[in-house]
Amino acid sequence: MSDLFAREDERRDALDAERDEAWRYKSCERKNRYDTRAEAEAVMADCENRGRRGLACYKCEYCGGWHLTSHPWK
Repeated sequence: MSDLFAREDERRDALDAERDEAWRYKSCERKNRYDTRAEAEAVMADCENRGRRGLACYKCEYCGGWHLTSHPWK
């Protein structure tokens, strides 16, 4: 029976790792990285001047840089 629980724990760990990898790709790796908040805000302002509104910036928990998003935190 303990083997069954061990396999279930391994399955959950693998799923957690897969979710984390997907989230890292979505929120960090596929996006442009800015070294400072000021740099991200400058790019955001440039986007607004070109007609792209509704962007926000956030500090990335993975790389420590700043990224832009069209889905701000609620």
